[in-house]
Amino acid sequence: MDMNLLQSTLDIVFRGHLLYLAPFLFLMMVILFADRLIELITTSMQRSSSRRRY
Repeated sequence: MDMNLLQSTLDIVFRGHLLYLAPFLFLMMVILFADRLIELITTSMQRSSSRRRY
């Protein structure tokens, strides 16, 4: 009974609002992982520049 209530609630919420929630969720994901992406880019640039010198 509780699973049916939960499933129906999720269906109602996400059926109509997922179109509006998807860009917001994507933006939040980008904000959360932006620092990791910047760190990855800078470390790869430093590694590639140090490899070119030798």
